[in-house]
Amino acid sequence: MKKNLLHALEALVPPHVPFINQYKRRDIFRCTHETHRGFGSAVSVYHVLKVKQCFPHGCISFQWRCQKLRKGAPCPRNYKHVGRPCASCPSFYDVKVVKKPEVIISEQAFHQFSNDLKSFESWIKRFTGKLVSVSGVINSVKPRYSLRIRSRKPSVIFQGFLLNFRETFIEDAALHDFLYMPVSSAQQHRWRFSRGDVLQCTGTFVVRNGMLLVEQIRAIEVVQRGEPCFWTDSRARVAQRTGTILPFQAEQCYSCDKGILLELVADDEPSGARRKMFCLEGVRNPQWCWYCAQRLLRLDECRSDEP
Repeated sequence: MKKNLLHALEALVPPHVPFINQYKRRDIFRCTHETHRGFGSAVSVYHVLKVKQCFPHGCISFQWRCQKLRKGAPCPRNYKHVGRPCASCPSFYDVKVVKKPEVIISEQAFHQFSNDLKSFESWIKRFTGKLVSVSGVINSVKPRYSLRIRSRKPSVIFQGFLLNFRETFIEDAALHDFLYMPVSSAQQHRWRFSRGDVLQCTGTFVVRNGMLLVEQIRAIEVVQRGEPCFWTDSRARVAQRTGTILPFQAEQCYSCDKGILLELVADDEPSGARRKMFCLEGVRNPQWCWYCAQRLLRLDECRSDEP
């Protein structure tokens, strides 16, 4: 069935040299900064070149230290670790740390990457903010939530749904990478988007935080239907109440159909606060995820049933 869907898509738009999202590549740079340890020190091109702009000179940070705590002496204020209130203490000092991202590919491969990045940025500049035609096979449909923090109290806000594509055609160009398409609850109720649907529409092309999106879609046409099950507004609101905010972002959660990155809307959080991962299954810690184990067991059962 999947081959039929792909053939249907290819029949809609002629073949074209495919683009990939160069901003989201994690095979170019590696950074040993402690904030990247949870991702195996792999960092995206967008984070290095656009957010931190730390290549090739690196970035500077300061680590707070205490002379008394370092020697094992008690703090006169009974603090257990160094924080902002310690700045006026004579025992307080900071250490300047310079971290430089490391290029983990060959010089020739990096030269090719630089050319590909220029071509990609020229392509997205051509379409950004403009109305484009899009066609592709829906890879997943998930509820779209944001995390609002007021007075240290987090609340999950339902904001419609998010379609995800792995391969799409944008105008005359093929994109062999992730494209995201937010839709409203009313649009999901009317069209019942589901995984495997072959979709044609128009919308506004946007690049946000290195992600490629098509927003405000219209002229919608579902050319071919995929899986029969689909998300409803009521299901999404139940998951909103029963889901859990995970304590950290685990690699397996990104590829899981039950993992969602929450857009952070914080009134009293420092700028640059990281997004949170939300589990639709209500798992509280990725290290003890029963859903992943259940999927593996199902795969083993399917293999054992094969002749």
